[in-house]
Amino acid sequence: MISGWIMLNKPKGFTSNYCINFFKKKFRIKKIGYAGTLDPLATGLLPVCIGEATKFSNYLLNQDKTYEVGIEFGLETNTGDITGEVVSRKDTFTLPSNLKQKLLIFEGKQKQLPPMFSAIKVNGRPLYYWARKGVYIFRNPREIEIKSINLIQNDQNSALIKVECSKGTYIRTLVESLGRNLNCYATVSSLRRISVGNSFIKEESCSLNESKTSILSKLLPCDALLEELKKVYINPEDTKKVRNGQSIDYNAHHKIKRLVRIYTDKELFIGLGEVTTDKLIPKRLLSTNGSL
Repeated sequence: MISGWIMLNKPKGFTSNYCINFFKKKFRIKKIGYAGTLDPLATGLLPVCIGEATKFSNYLLNQDKTYEVGIEFGLETNTGDITGEVVSRKDTFTLPSNLKQKLLIFEGKQKQLPPMFSAIKVNGRPLYYWARKGVYIFRNPREIEIKSINLIQNDQNSALIKVECSKGTYIRTLVESLGRNLNCYATVSSLRRISVGNSFIKEESCSLNESKTSILSKLLPCDALLEELKKVYINPEDTKKVRNGQSIDYNAHHKIKRLVRIYTDKELFIGLGEVTTDKLIPKRLLSTNGSL
């Protein structure tokens, strides 16, 4: 069975689900997923997990993301990007000369209201389903964090910014807030994800038009995107226990629970575990010897 990560450079105009179904048919596999949805407008890094790697997608979902965001000022749409219907417009405005400094007020932890055009499910349906029917759904603000926001370039009517943010951040909402703060409205004109955690979009990232052989040559192992986690090595006896789901004695030298990568003494990846003050508790394990 094929297992590992495909680092897809998603093109504009395709949904994340389309990309998953594309690979599902191409490789004739059932276990497949991705870490972090990208809208059809968005391009860039879409980590696709295949086989045993699907067990670790939730970890990647919790990682910070970095985006390059194109902004068009002077209008606001019902979807938060240029694909939507214009709901507010301001034809005459002047962007401040200190736009770079103005962006900095959005850094830090804050509450953000998810947009109606989002994939959050309510009553079994995504919010965008209700939005298209004209039904307003009450949403609770969510805590997010903008780690950094920097101006790359701008002119009189547009800008390109770089945003590093926590999981659950809606860039479209951030851009709308920026436009209102500048009293001129704003919407997303382009969106490119350049990193998920420590994984960055690269020239050698896969594309949808590559051959099966070419894609497989770039397949990353199941533990490739877990490098932020500490490695823990265990002996053959403990390896057998862990693979059977048993906790083992472990001196962590700290009092904080921590997620770790577990390896055999022969450098074979077993899965993820949680270390406490005196135990190593298996959490998500490969069903093979971890050599994938």
